[in-house]
Amino acid sequence: MYSKTLDNFADVAAVKAAFSRDKPLAFFISSMMAGAYVGIGIILIFTLGQQVDPSLRSLVMGACFGIALTLVIFAGSDLFTGHTLFMTVGVARGSSDWAGLVRNWVMSWVGNLAGSVLLAWVFWLAGGGQVLKEGADLIYTASAAKMNAPALALIARAALCNWLVCLAIWTSARATSDAAKCILIWWCLFAFIACGFEHSVANMTVFSLALFGNHPPSVSFGGMAYNLLWVTLGNIIGGAGFVGLAYLGASPKEAGETLVATQVPAAASAR
Repeated sequence: MYSKTLDNFADVAAVKAAFSRDKPLAFFISSMMAGAYVGIGIILIFTLGQQVDPSLRSLVMGACFGIALTLVIFAGSDLFTGHTLFMTVGVARGSSDWAGLVRNWVMSWVGNLAGSVLLAWVFWLAGGGQVLKEGADLIYTASAAKMNAPALALIARAALCNWLVCLAIWTSARATSDAAKCILIWWCLFAFIACGFEHSVANMTVFSLALFGNHPPSVSFGGMAYNLLWVTLGNIIGGAGFVGLAYLGASPKEAGETLVATQVPAAASAR
């Protein structure tokens, strides 16, 4: 039932494995763009969240974060959390190997971090808007809460988060119209932000903004590393396990079946 989508994702994984191997600088730049695109969404929702009533904050912030994955998919870039899905399917379907998976994940993660930090730095140079203005505290309280949360809670929230993010990629790849793709992306990202789940790449911009600003002692580089370690692990569990392995298990590949070389633009550009 899901074989065609899985085969398409396996083809994407083969392309991405070759891209990161043969053109590492280009792949790194593409990964930086993904980090920046997610960061744009973070700047938007924290700008709005700083100004609205706390009782409406989760609703408003969740409703506005869809721009992040919409840019990643439609503009094209390489997002680590999406690659946890693609590369898992690729290895399972034989279009990539474990070395390609590890290289792809490491390079996309580091590239996403570089893009997130660069965007946060430019935004700080621009004055920080409503997010870093004098008296603004949302970015700092959110960062401190993330940096001091229990490891198991971070892993669980991150797994739930990337379950939704990869479902956004999965469902948009199966949709046929751009409008449907945008709606599916919007709903999945609305759910993850409104519920307070943890996304490693989104957190990269959150923490970078907080660290560039006049942050309290509860916000630190050590706290950033602690959060990203556990959230990255949880994101892998959510993307690779809850979506990739789940749909592979729900649609076992028959012996002798070959990959279908059908291009899926939305899946390919979600990278």
